[in-house]
Amino acid sequence: MKKNKCIFTFSKMLSATSNAHEVEISQKVQETFGEDRISLLPDDLLVHILMFVPTKDVVATMILSKRWRTIWTVVPRLEFEDIWGSTNGKHESIWWFLDKSLQLHKAPLLESLCIRLGQKCPTDVDVTKWVASAVDRYVRKLRFDLRWSAKPTSMPNSLYTCKTLNELKLSNKILLDVPPSVCLPSVTKLYLCDVVYKDEVSFVRLLSSCPILRDLLVIRCKEDDNVKVYRVKVPSLEEFSYTNDRPLSHGNDVGEIARSVVLDCPALRQLYIYDSSGDSYCIENMPCIVRAGIDIFFAYPDKKFLRYLSAATSLSLTLTHGLVVMCRPDNFSQLVDLMISPFYSDWLEQLMLMLKNNPKLKSLTIDDDHNIPLLWNKPDHVPECLASHLECFKWLSYKGKDEEK
Repeated sequence: MKKNKCIFTFSKMLSATSNAHEVEISQKVQETFGEDRISLLPDDLLVHILMFVPTKDVVATMILSKRWRTIWTVVPRLEFEDIWGSTNGKHESIWWFLDKSLQLHKAPLLESLCIRLGQKCPTDVDVTKWVASAVDRYVRKLRFDLRWSAKPTSMPNSLYTCKTLNELKLSNKILLDVPPSVCLPSVTKLYLCDVVYKDEVSFVRLLSSCPILRDLLVIRCKEDDNVKVYRVKVPSLEEFSYTNDRPLSHGNDVGEIARSVVLDCPALRQLYIYDSSGDSYCIENMPCIVRAGIDIFFAYPDKKFLRYLSAATSLSLTLTHGLVVMCRPDNFSQLVDLMISPFYSDWLEQLMLMLKNNPKLKSLTIDDDHNIPLLWNKPDHVPECLASHLECFKWLSYKGKDEEK
């Protein structure tokens, strides 16, 4: 009954508005805000203004006057969000509103479509047709976050051959079943946030179909997303952000393949990794790194991995025992900006060795809320960078010693 009432209300908004009603609204606008100058603006300018207004408010402008009835239908940016659901019972009509809005939309080119749907999204809704509709409108930026209670759903095949798509972000209950015909020639940004892959082939196909991909962001939280070896081989990639927050992998069961990440990105300049899963890392080609943030807690990066970081001028490191075991202080002699976050007790000696071999360091930040280790070999002299060219030093969350209180 509520849904029918909502449909009737929306239909009334779409139906012809009487002249008397238009005059009444116009008079109220003038009485409240003075002269209605915005309606005197050309359509192109009105559409540009509405691009920065929430979609639900854009659609509501149709009741202002006869002229405004169709302006909203050519606004090239649409955003629909219902992550948490409504507490007043109106959330049942959101899906119909989204459906109807996309049906009536007439923009020849869709600049951006963002859809974020929460657990209250009905499982019988055909969400893929919204994506297909966006592809038919030559969408450039597509962001789809689905968190319903049903199993992950596949995207329409037309998405994987969209020639206009520049930015693609898929999150949560999305199944990537990538066909052999995939071709995404314009995609420069790809965000894959806790999605599920049909298999490793689908992931490899997706990346290889993006010849000008520059920015890749991956978040993995599921215990099993059907990919054991996460192979990132993208010649054009310049920035890679990888977060693996899955449960710690033990990988000792008979027949189980150890999970790993393989990077082959010759143009990569920025690398950010946060991994608490214990997965291993293998670097095949990564010679151009300038900026990196490495937080790998339960794995031992190999020497090749660390060697590729040696050209970095800006580095953020979580100092784990495994990293210190594999690390040579002279690996990081090009650093200008260094931030360390100690993850074990004996870290000061390693830091002093790193400082001794950093002739260019200008900024040093320590993020640690523990006391300074009591047992450590104090250096015979102050590292040169501290005495000569260090410009900025920060110790975040510093608690000091008891005698300093």
